[in-house]
Amino acid sequence: MGILENMFKWFTVKDKDGKEMNLGYVLDGEPKNNQDVEKLFKAFRLEKYFDKIKPLARPKIDLILTPTDESKIQTAKSKIGGQPHLPKDQEWPKNENGKSLSFIGQINFEETSNYDKSELLPKQGLLSFFYCSDQEAWGFDPKDKDRFKVIYTNKVTDLTKQNFPTDLESHSIFKPNILTFSSSLSLPTWQEDSIDGLIQDEDSDNYMDASGGSENQIFGYANCVQGTMELECQLVTNGLYCGDSTGYQDAKRKEFEAGKHNWVLLLQIDSEEDKTGMMWGDCGRIYFWIRKQDLLNKNFDRTWCILQCH
Repeated sequence: MGILENMFKWFTVKDKDGKEMNLGYVLDGEPKNNQDVEKLFKAFRLEKYFDKIKPLARPKIDLILTPTDESKIQTAKSKIGGQPHLPKDQEWPKNENGKSLSFIGQINFEETSNYDKSELLPKQGLLSFFYCSDQEAWGFDPKDKDRFKVIYTNKVTDLTKQNFPTDLESHSIFKPNILTFSSSLSLPTWQEDSIDGLIQDEDSDNYMDASGGSENQIFGYANCVQGTMELECQLVTNGLYCGDSTGYQDAKRKEFEAGKHNWVLLLQIDSEEDKTGMMWGDCGRIYFWIRKQDLLNKNFDRTWCILQCH
C-alpha cells in the first residue's frame, strides 16, 4: 500500500467505540494475491467485506523509483525523469504554441512483460511520456490535447539520448530515476462507484486506509486525489468541457457515459520532489489514461492526461 511505503509497520485502526488499537499483522508492500487481501482486511477489521470486494480487485504494476546518475542508465531502460531515448528523427514534442513539453519518463515493455498479469501491454517497444512544462493542462478541457504526448517506439535498437531543448526551464527538467517493477492487486478506492453501499459508515475510515493504493503505478484503480477520472476522460475526449458542470449536464453525456468503462490507467506518477523534482500542483499526481482497445491496437496517440492535486 502507499501508506505502508514498502516497509514493515504496525497497523493502527479504530474499534467500534472509536478507540485506536494496534494490530500485530503487517503487510510488506502491496497485496500480491487474494490471500494477502484477506489478511489485510482482517488487520483492518474489514473481513466481512472480503467476499464482496475480492471480485473487484484488479492487477497492477507498481513502480519503485531509485535516483540514478544519467550516465549509468542504459539506452531504452525504463526510467522516470532524465533525458528521453528517442529515434534520431523524432522531434521533441511541443504544445500548440511551440513550447517544448517536459519529459516524464519511459517504459520498456520487455521489462514489464513478466509483471503484466492483465496481458494488455505490448511485449516489446518503448513508451515515452511528455507533459506540459508549465502544468497548464488539467485534462478537463478538450483543448488540452496538445499539452501532453505519448510516443510509442516499436524498435529500441536505434535510439539516442536527446538533449533538453533550450526553452525548458530548470523546474521543468526532472531528475533521473531507474525503475523496478512488481505485480500486485489494486482494490477499489472509497471513491469508486463499484463499492457504493458496500461499506458501512463505521468502517469507511478503515477501508479508506486499506485501499489507499500506490503512488506510482501502471493499471489498477487510480490513487485519486479529487475523484475518479474515467467518466471525465470519456466526456472530454468526445468534446465536452468538464472544468465545471457543463459537460456532465450536457445532453450528450448519456450517449457517451457507457464508454467510461473502457478506460484503463496507463501510468500514474506522484509528486516526489526529493527524488524526481516533480511537484504536480499542490502535492498532486498526473495520470495518463487510454481506452483498452486503443492500448491493444497500440494507438498511444489517443492517450489522455489528467492532473489532480490537493
